[in-house]
Amino acid sequence: MTEPASGRNEVYARITEQVGKAVQADTESRYSAALSGYNEALRNILQLIVDSKDGDQRTTLEAKFGEYADRVSQLLHQLAPVAGFKDDLRRAQKALGKARLARQRQEIELALSLYIGGIGSYQKILRQTKEESGNGGAPKGNSGWTRELRRFANTSLKEAENLKKMSVEPAVNPEPVPEPEPLVLPDIVSSQRRVVAQQEAPPEAALPSGEEASARSAAARGSPVERLTAEEAAVVRHTSHVNGLTFLPWLSNDVDENFAVGGTFTDKDGQLRLSAKQQRRLWQWRRASRLYERPAMFAQAGCGHIVQETVTDCSFVAALCVCVEHEQRFGRRVVTRHLYPRRPSGEPEFNPAGKYMAKLFVNGLWRRVVIDDQLPVAEDGRLLCTYSTDGDLGPSLMEKAFLKVMGGYDFPGSNSSTDLHVLTGWIPEHVFVQDDAFDAARMWTRMERGWRHGDVLVTVATGEMGAAAAGALGLVPAHAYAVLDMREAGGFRLLKVKNPWSSQRWTGRFSHADRDSWTPELMRQLAYDPDAEREDCGVFWIDYESVCSHFDAIHMNWNPRVFAHAAATHFEWPLVPGPRQALYDFSANPQYTLRVGGSSRAGQPQPLVWILLSKHVLKTEENTDFIALHVYRGCRRVYEPRAALRIGEYVNAPHVLVPLSAAPGESYTLVVAQREKTKALYFTLRAYCDAPLQLAAAPTPAFGEEVQGQWGSFSAGGNTASPRYLDNPQFRLTVDGARFSGVLTLEAAQKHPVNIRVFRSGFLVTRVLEVNAVASSGKYRAQFCACSLDDVEPGSYTVVLSTFEPFMFSRFKLALRLDAPFALAPIPREGAGMRLRELHGHWLPGAAAPRFLVRTTAETRVLARLQTPLADPLPLVNVSLFAFCGAGSAPGPPVASSGSYTNSPQGVATQPTAMGCAGRSSDYLVVPSTWDRDVDASFVLYFYSEHPVEITPLQPPA
Repeated sequence: MTEPASGRNEVYARITEQVGKAVQADTESRYSAALSGYNEALRNILQLIVDSKDGDQRTTLEAKFGEYADRVSQLLHQLAPVAGFKDDLRRAQKALGKARLARQRQEIELALSLYIGGIGSYQKILRQTKEESGNGGAPKGNSGWTRELRRFANTSLKEAENLKKMSVEPAVNPEPVPEPEPLVLPDIVSSQRRVVAQQEAPPEAALPSGEEASARSAAARGSPVERLTAEEAAVVRHTSHVNGLTFLPWLSNDVDENFAVGGTFTDKDGQLRLSAKQQRRLWQWRRASRLYERPAMFAQAGCGHIVQETVTDCSFVAALCVCVEHEQRFGRRVVTRHLYPRRPSGEPEFNPAGKYMAKLFVNGLWRRVVIDDQLPVAEDGRLLCTYSTDGDLGPSLMEKAFLKVMGGYDFPGSNSSTDLHVLTGWIPEHVFVQDDAFDAARMWTRMERGWRHGDVLVTVATGEMGAAAAGALGLVPAHAYAVLDMREAGGFRLLKVKNPWSSQRWTGRFSHADRDSWTPELMRQLAYDPDAEREDCGVFWIDYESVCSHFDAIHMNWNPRVFAHAAATHFEWPLVPGPRQALYDFSANPQYTLRVGGSSRAGQPQPLVWILLSKHVLKTEENTDFIALHVYRGCRRVYEPRAALRIGEYVNAPHVLVPLSAAPGESYTLVVAQREKTKALYFTLRAYCDAPLQLAAAPTPAFGEEVQGQWGSFSAGGNTASPRYLDNPQFRLTVDGARFSGVLTLEAAQKHPVNIRVFRSGFLVTRVLEVNAVASSGKYRAQFCACSLDDVEPGSYTVVLSTFEPFMFSRFKLALRLDAPFALAPIPREGAGMRLRELHGHWLPGAAAPRFLVRTTAETRVLARLQTPLADPLPLVNVSLFAFCGAGSAPGPPVASSGSYTNSPQGVATQPTAMGCAGRSSDYLVVPSTWDRDVDASFVLYFYSEHPVEITPLQPPA
């Protein structure tokens, strides 16, 4: 019987009350009470999951369960009475989180294994607490924590048991029940695919999270802007955890955050990590109110006052400088509007309580980053972080928020386009100046036009260079610089550039030391004052040609508002399935179809599409993941890298940008690739265009089957030129009904060149006739190949799997994916179940054809195959079987024949034929012959029979 709706509504109301109390306790830092409340809510939510017969409802409940379970895990870790427990707690939290993701992907066995591991870690801690209690060594006051740990371990065990039960129980039709009242908890997901139009920056997102409840209820945080599918929500939730901290997605009412905390705010996540050099210089962490009496917040004009200190984040400081210069030039806030609290005018303001919040674009969407105003100070009173010479606190706080996400003040550095993407959400583009394909003139035109319209932010970077060369040029090796201005004047292309150090200037052409290039007219046009340049503030002019000669890269970030339409998706690429190295096998790669709207008109340019693939970063470390994005025409999955419209370059960068001139109304398939998989990766894929567009997962055929086999001693027949081609594994594919399409993929265990060919008939292919060929995977490819079937008539077909050379032994996996039901069955090899005799002979010019006497004493079925493997060229041959009445007599009527003379590499063969009579001896002649009488060649005759026969070579007739 199903529980009455009124009973379920009572449970819903109880859960809502429990969660509300837990959230309130969490907000007020009463973490023990919050832990108890969440634990009780989990127990009730799990019971609803067990009782639920509605799949969508169960999915929603499971998502909420996962969110609050994550928060319980965090609180258990935070409140652990013994430091030694924390490693096991962390392992348990990680295992259970992965178990819930595996459950969502229906990987039941993996999920159960992960549940067992996570629960085992909790049980290990419980045993330790019991032993310590027995020895009188348990820390005082930990009984409540132990009780909550035991409750959570038991709930997790029941969660696993429910999963196991669901995996073995057959599905049943639920009884009709009244619709229950909705559970008043954070809005979770929408299954609706969205197309975002006319946006200034990438959208914010609605993401449920247990951590969200620790700050405030979801209702208080407002409604979402971007809606996520269940799969996307799981990805965004997972990648909220960066460098050991959690950064929640930004919601609409986060602008109403309470910054008046009633005292001095201290970040619960602690101080940011310092490098060894910074630690040696650190004197203390000081509040901004102790550094400045009433500090300004981004109130200074331009970026001349911003100075990089001991943090190795020149890329960030350069990014921040170009942002504030852009704001001054165009009056449009691109970064300062992302620091809170703000005045009604939108400007950030000083908060005496020391609580601040930044809105940063991290791992695919906007996220909230909360910080306090404690900054590292050296003994001489100087800040060890980026600071303002005019006492402006804004740069120091924005840097702290950025570096909190990146792991600390010991940040190893990045590139400015990546950092600008975090600060602004603008589209990053990275251009290598020294690349052979670099077009300096075209780049300047694009860059200068975008600069003039305020649509691009630009930084430049040097590469590695010797100390002597760098000193002579006044440049810093491997360093980022901010581009503050860009002009064409006096016939020159010039850039105004700032070193984030606010010192050490360029000394080449158009520098302060170059007296020859600066004419009075040029100085007037650029408002250049040589006297003002005597002090080195790190700002200088440089000609574009010198940038192209001495710098390594140009980093640009483009305003997404230049495009009228955009679409996005977030996804995971798990480590399995699929090969670790998928350079030739795209069958398991994430793939998406992009359809561009509109219609073609004569004289109109094709709409430009920008496609941005962004890898989510979970830890600041050396990036060893080489990723690429390939583009194919059409709206179908791609299985191997052939006929690509655009092959992407594999790069170990977090962003890959692919521009594409698209045809209106056309569809494209986007294939995400990486050089070698070592772990699960998470991505956001965004497409921008002036025309409407749609982005969706690439379709997968509805019907599929996999079979495994091997090429062995008798089944590795080689390619179509091999006499043994017919020995290769063959399968009968039968499709009834309407025409069909799909794909066959073949993967070998060894790196042998492999091939698929499909022929009409459904019978064993013993001779390759191109007229019967329906499809092929093309040239032999190492280890993997794919064969497409496009709009094929229903019927029976033969699928032949081959290696390039005979005797290339390997196991293989054949996968079929069709859009119609089908049947697949192996075809027995020629002569299967019959006895084989192998006979050798030779034709001599002008001589009669060799003959073989076959004697049988029983009725039997026979088959004869004739091949000429050593002949070159291949002669036209035939093999026939005649009744024989004895020596000196002419052969009787033919019993079987291979038909017309032909010269196939696989030779010729008779059909299986019955001969002989039971109880008496019968004689037959087998005659292998050539069309031309002057042939000088050897041959091989394979004779198959169901029962034993005697075969004797006969002397040719005189």
